[in-house]
Amino acid sequence: MVIFWWCVFSLSLLSSICGTLHLHRLCHVSRVLISTVLQVAESYPKSRAKDLFEAEITLINRGLKVFPNSGWSIFFNQVLLNCPRTRSPLHHWNGELYSLEPTDTFSDINPGDVKAIRYYSRCCSVTFTDALPNWPVKIVAYNPSSTVNVLSGGWEIVSDSLFNTSVSALQEKWKLSLTKSLPKHKYIHLINMEVSVESNGRQLAKNEAYELSVSPATESITVKASHAAGAFYAIQSLFSLTDEEGNIPETTITDGPRYRYRGLMIDVARNFHGKETIMKYIDAMAMYKLNKLHFHLTDDEGWRLEIPGLPELTEIGGKRCHNPSETVCLLPFLGSGPHSVAPGSGFYTTEDYRAILRHAAARHVEIIPEIDMPGHSHAAIKAMHARFVKLASSDPVEAARYLLSDLQDVSQYASVQNFKDGAVNPCIQSTYIFISKIMKTLVELHQDISPLKTFHYGGDEVPRAAWIDSPLCKKFDAERLDKSLKQVFAESVSKIAARYNLDLAAWEDGLLKEGTPLPRSTFSQNNIYIYAWNNQWAIQQAKLAYTFANAGYKVVLTPATNTYFDHPYEPDPTERGLIWATRFISTKKVFTITPENIYTIEGTTMSGQHIPECLPQIQDTQCPALEDKNNIEGIQASLFGELLRNEQIMDYMVFPRLLALAERAWHAANWENEPDKIKKQADMDEDWVKFANTLGHRELARLDSRGYLYRIPPPGAIVHTNKVKASVEFPGLQVQISTDEGNTWTHIPPEGISKQAEEKIILRTKAAASDRYSRIVHLDYQGGKPGLSAKSFKKL
Repeated sequence: MVIFWWCVFSLSLLSSICGTLHLHRLCHVSRVLISTVLQVAESYPKSRAKDLFEAEITLINRGLKVFPNSGWSIFFNQVLLNCPRTRSPLHHWNGELYSLEPTDTFSDINPGDVKAIRYYSRCCSVTFTDALPNWPVKIVAYNPSSTVNVLSGGWEIVSDSLFNTSVSALQEKWKLSLTKSLPKHKYIHLINMEVSVESNGRQLAKNEAYELSVSPATESITVKASHAAGAFYAIQSLFSLTDEEGNIPETTITDGPRYRYRGLMIDVARNFHGKETIMKYIDAMAMYKLNKLHFHLTDDEGWRLEIPGLPELTEIGGKRCHNPSETVCLLPFLGSGPHSVAPGSGFYTTEDYRAILRHAAARHVEIIPEIDMPGHSHAAIKAMHARFVKLASSDPVEAARYLLSDLQDVSQYASVQNFKDGAVNPCIQSTYIFISKIMKTLVELHQDISPLKTFHYGGDEVPRAAWIDSPLCKKFDAERLDKSLKQVFAESVSKIAARYNLDLAAWEDGLLKEGTPLPRSTFSQNNIYIYAWNNQWAIQQAKLAYTFANAGYKVVLTPATNTYFDHPYEPDPTERGLIWATRFISTKKVFTITPENIYTIEGTTMSGQHIPECLPQIQDTQCPALEDKNNIEGIQASLFGELLRNEQIMDYMVFPRLLALAERAWHAANWENEPDKIKKQADMDEDWVKFANTLGHRELARLDSRGYLYRIPPPGAIVHTNKVKASVEFPGLQVQISTDEGNTWTHIPPEGISKQAEEKIILRTKAAASDRYSRIVHLDYQGGKPGLSAKSFKKL
């Protein structure tokens, strides 16, 4: 593979030789900045013929690393250049095109050093315009014909003790042995060494940075990192470079993530999914260098974690069945049926949860548990009320200890999801005793595996009329404190979290007062994380992300119009998904999010209308600029679970969109902040084509090999001169055609396939490396105008 960097020449030529590896970006990251200066040294030198002049090209390494003594060329154009035939750094290609290439005696150029190269050219040079523009630098990013093979036998691992997770990953994948001494060849060497990576003028976090080098000459692979996570991500890159036969191309990569937080939220409260499924998703996160699993464990429709001492939470809150009083189980929400079976019913035992923690820790994924309160708490409220009823006659004090509701509250309200009794009462002490109990349990479950750092308490979508007729809340009189009850609740939870030395996290509306963020000084934690989701309908909502960041909060961006994976892939009635935020979220819409320029994120309402961009005349008031990029902690895909009744459906909704999210979380695209709309669109489209090809030609096959049932995009097709020509979203996938109602199928080649008159045509796309297919589409060809209509895939 060869990477070109093009530069404009104006006597001084600059070429930045740098890049990042992630999915479709594979290049030799030298972190070198080379200045090239061409000047006339002497016209008609006495030692040479009278028709020559002597010129000099000066190479200046203005970067931070050594410019190599081989593996590069500088191309340039020059009229009448006298190119010697032997032992010259100049090579004539054709016409006026030449290249400067290192000879055997060329030495490295260290940072700050200068190297001058002189040569002779015919005639003369007397004007600036004699130097033609556009000198590209060609770098060999990796050489696919020069490889090592890690399955050839005899390979060993030499590693610093810091990198145990990487060693385990290598041993599990390739069955390699660990040795203390460095062999002469066939070794993978993991070295504890600091690696610095800069991207777009910003120094990236060193704890996840790495350098990876594959050398066929010495049959060795070297990984450098200063933290265990960095080395682990180097190994993931190594796995992605390896073909089925175990060949890895010669390459050198220096890499690091743009964001500290690269996440996926999985909702298991609405529909339960067992620990094996969660572990499978953790494996996928590790493959694509995602590092935060936001675990939505509770909601109105279910409580999914065993809490010792409070069995009712899972015995009642973790089950759904037909029980109108909800004293045995919750109502059969979300079509779960009259019996207590999965996915409506189920929970994690404490050992299940700890097994998930161990699996995640080994893959450098942090589990962030969410206990959603004070709204979205119907399951917890019903469970604790059942506990109260059970103990009330025998031990009334203990019965009330964990009660979450005012028994005299007659407030009438409904949540967004239409629950009439789903808001935990913030005016009673038992609520905070309950929260402390939950927090203490979580700390204990995490402590010897992956110590809990952050408690996510939800905080979102609290109905306005909740507690309005609660006698205990009237007695509390929060207005006297000039605080809303929601603010009182947030401050109280923060104080409990502080006792356990925990940071606090919430959805953005949990920390708002009349549309404005609560003062950051309200909370004692070092970090308060805001999950910004509500960017639909208008700028006034989208601006909250930056408003919180500018107020000192750490912001995790998960804009509903682009990262809510419970929405359909396309606006087709056969596609599964909710549409409350937008009509569809394609893989491309995920890929094109601009985290540090949110007002240009492509968004549409559920009716398909575009969300307006920020105009310059309203920027200061309606869409404030981001003042501190460091307060954007990262981005997250959010997978709410109302429609996710089995693992097959989950896979369909997550993949391949998760790969696009991972790309943006790890790599900042050059077009993200491009002010020229036409150029931005062109650059974005070009980038997307590369990414889509990477999925179709490589990554989807990797998902197939690991059993992920990703969505296969249905094909598009046209009829032209009696030929059917087809295309698909991810080039490399095979499109098939049938003219006998699906009894037989034929591959459509790139040049198309002949169509007979009056044939009824149906089409489908085949998976990259398995016998799975997209939904079938019908090619309607009437009056010479073809069109496609969808046929529903088999119900999942």
